Order: sequence, then structure tokens, then C-alpha cells
Amino acid sequence: MDPILTDPNAKIDAVLHHFKVEIAGIRAGRANPSLIENIPVLAYGSKMKLSEVGNISAPQPTLLTVQVWDVSVLDNVIKAIQEANLGLNPSNEGTLIRLPIPPLTSERREEFIKLLHKKIEEAHVSIRQIRQDFRNAWKKESDEGQFGEDEFFRREKILQELIDKKIAEIEQLGKAKEEELTQI
Repeated sequence: MDPILTDPNAKIDAVLHHFKVEIAGIRAGRANPSLIENIPVLAYGSKMKLSEVGNISAPQPTLLTVQVWDVSVLDNVIKAIQEANLGLNPSNEGTLIRLPIPPLTSERREEFIKLLHKKIEEAHVSIRQIRQDFRNAWKKESDEGQFGEDEFFRREKILQELIDKKIAEIEQLGKAKEEELTQI
């Protein structure tokens, strides 16, 4: 890879990673710990991820369990899961919280697909903004005489190739998630 693309690639990869985490949290009808691991829980006076206050597992395809390490945060964990608006109803069994995953209704599937499309568009906008920022910086350097117009166009072209590749990757991930959401 061209050394000029190191910074843009790092920023775009951060957007891609964020996108993957976001779509992993969109429920597809089967138990997946990534569905709830990033839910913010008030614990010890600050917000922590659910995965930092307990062990999350999926013992069955339609069940998630959260084994809370400290019973004093149990009520906060239950409250956080309910407030996450994922359609999950936690049941408390001592230090273990059971989360049965109900099958998705067609309306809920449509909502999740709309949410998915919103996340895809947000990722596209972020990547386009990165492209614009680097293009503006390079244009300024070019105007200051640090390199010529040909070099500016060369950089612009290789950046666009990188952008096209990453957007295609986002589209592919989005398509796979949409297929997952439409399967019954």
C-alpha cells in the first residue's frame, strides 16, 4: 500500500470497525453475546459495558445468560438491559440473569432493516468525510508548492480506489446482515 494512504486507511478502518460493532448489536432472532455486551451499565459510580461487569454466554440458540460478578450491580444490569430497548425481558436467578430471545415479528424485522440501512449510510458519510478532509489537506499542500498538481491527482486517485474498496466491504457486510435479518 502507498505510504500516503496509511493515515486515511487507519481512519477508514476505525469507521469500519465501529460499523461492524454497531451491526453486531442488531438482533437477528438468535442468541449472540455481541447483542448485549456493549450495553452501558451504571456500576461503581460510572458507566461500564455489560461485558465488564459479568460473563455473557449463549447456552442455547434462543437464550442468553449474564453471570454477574458482583451481586450489588445486578439491579443496574437488569435495568440497563430493559432500557436498551432490544425487546428482551430479563429474569433474575440470583447472580444469573436469563434473557430468552423471542422470535422476531415481521414489523420488528422491518425496524431492524431500517436501522441497518441507517448504520450503512452513517458509515458511508463518515468515509466520505475522511476523503474530503484528506483531499482538502492535500490541496492546501499542493497550493503551497509542497508537491505538484500531478502528485495531487495521483493521491486523489489512489485514495478514491481505497474508498471504493472499503465502501464495497460495508455494502457486503450490510447485505449479509440484511439476509440474516430476513431469514425466519
